[in-house]
Amino acid sequence: TVDRPVIALVRGSESWGDVRIEGTVRFPEDVHNYLGFVYRYDDSRGRSDFGSLYIKGNSSYIRANPHYDLNAGRTLYEEYRTPLHGDAAITIAQWQRFALEVVGGEAHLYVGDMTRPQVTFPLYDGTKGAFGFKPRNPGGAVWIDEIRVTRIDGFGYRGPAIPDLDYRPQDLVTDWDVLGPLAGFQPEVETEAFDELLTVRAGGETHRWERFDTDPRGAVLTGKVVDYQGDRRVAYFHATVMSKGGGMARLHLSTVDDLALWLNGRFVGYRSRRNAAWWDMLSNPEHDARWAAVRLEDGENHILIRVVGGTYATGGFFLGLRPARPPHRDGTEPRRVRHTPPPRS
Repeated sequence: TVDRPVIALVRGSESWGDVRIEGTVRFPEDVHNYLGFVYRYDDSRGRSDFGSLYIKGNSSYIRANPHYDLNAGRTLYEEYRTPLHGDAAITIAQWQRFALEVVGGEAHLYVGDMTRPQVTFPLYDGTKGAFGFKPRNPGGAVWIDEIRVTRIDGFGYRGPAIPDLDYRPQDLVTDWDVLGPLAGFQPEVETEAFDELLTVRAGGETHRWERFDTDPRGAVLTGKVVDYQGDRRVAYFHATVMSKGGGMARLHLSTVDDLALWLNGRFVGYRSRRNAAWWDMLSNPEHDARWAAVRLEDGENHILIRVVGGTYATGGFFLGLRPARPPHRDGTEPRRVRHTPPPRS
C-alpha cells in the first residue's frame, strides 16, 4: 500500500557489521522517484527503526531520512539536503555510480566521485540490523546493478564532516525526561506538579519518568518513543530550567510534531507542526521559531510538553529559551537562561 515503505532487505545482512556497498543506479523515467539506502534495520522492539539516506532522481539531490516505527524523519534533517552537481548529478535514463559506507550508526554516501562522499551522516544511533534498498512509494521505478559489498574496518574518508555544521546544543534545552508511549492523554500528568516518582498505569503497563537523551544537535526525537504504526501515540517530555531571579523569557520552539506545552503547571498553548524543524532557530533569521513569552520563577521551572504522534513525516522538536528583553545599549544580548537542572537525588 502507498502508506507503507517498500523495502528490499538483503537476507543475512544483519550480520554484516561495518560495510561498503557499491553499485550503479538508473532512473528510467522523469517522474518522482528516489533510491533509498536502508541500514541498521532493526525490528527487535516490536517496531521497525532504521537509518536511511536517499538519492532523489528527478531533482538530483540527497536527503537524510531515518525512520522510526517506519515513519519518515526527513523533516528533522533539512540541513543535510545536498544538491548533486557536475560528475555527481543524476541524469534521467543514465547510469550513475554510488557507494554507501556504514560504520556503527554513521553513514557516508558517495555519488559519482568515489573518493569523497557527498554527505556524511552521523545522527542515526542504531548499531545493529539489516541493510537494503527502498524506492519512493508512490513513485517511479529505480534500477540498481553491479552491487558489491565489502567489509571495512573504518571509513575511507577521514576529513571534516560534510556538511560541516557548527551545532550548538548548549544553547538549547537538552536535559529531558519522558513518560510514555501511551494510548491517550493523562490529565493528572498535565495538571499536577511534576513528580519524578510518578507512576501511570495505562493499557496494562506501568509507566514512569525516564531519562531521555537528545541527539548531538539538541533535537528531541519523539519518534523514538511514540508509535506511528501502533496505538500508543502520546508521550510527555519534561525539562527543568533554572532561572536566577526569574523574569520574562521567550520560548523558541521549532517542531514537526503537534505539541501542547505547560510551564510550572500552567497551560501555555498549542504549537502546530511545521514543514521542517531547524537546529539553528536561535541564530538563523530564516529559521526563526520564536513563540510564547512566559514568566519564569526564581529557581526551578518545570516545562511539560505533550506530543501526539501518528502523522507522516513527523518525530521531533528543538526547544530554546531567551530572555524576553531588548538588547543592551552596546548591542550585546541579555544574559541567557540556564537550561541545566539541579542534580537529582
